Amino acid sequence: MQFSRGSGLGSRSLLLSLLLLAAWAAGSAQIHYSVPEEAKHGTFVGRIAQDLGLELAELVPRLFRVASKGRGDLLEVNLQNGILFVNSRLDREELCGRSAVCGVHLEVIVEKPLQVFHVEVE
Repeated sequence: MQFSRGSGLGSRSLLLSLLLLAAWAAGSAQIHYSVPEEAKHGTFVGRIAQDLGLELAELVPRLFRVASKGRGDLLEVNLQNGILFVNSRLDREELCGRSAVCGVHLEVIVEKPLQVFHVEVE
């Protein structure tokens, strides 16, 4: 059996990709919350900073932020106490139609060092 010289380059690329994936996975986590249907503004969802293992004092210096696809104003975090709450009424039919499963996917991003957390609110 003969191997061409190019095969070493492909295996190095694969190894580098796997290392990057492992490093990314180590810096990410996933958390699930649930809220009642038709939850109104101010409804408590969860202690997101505590659940992610973050200190309250580091939220602002580490540029803590929440991003979501679609309507970004549905949920918000109070940076003083680390609590995730409903910012705008959650209308299940408007969000998911007749789908049996309904949720809002959020990405929580903090820097210094960069960490990305995946949060699902059902």
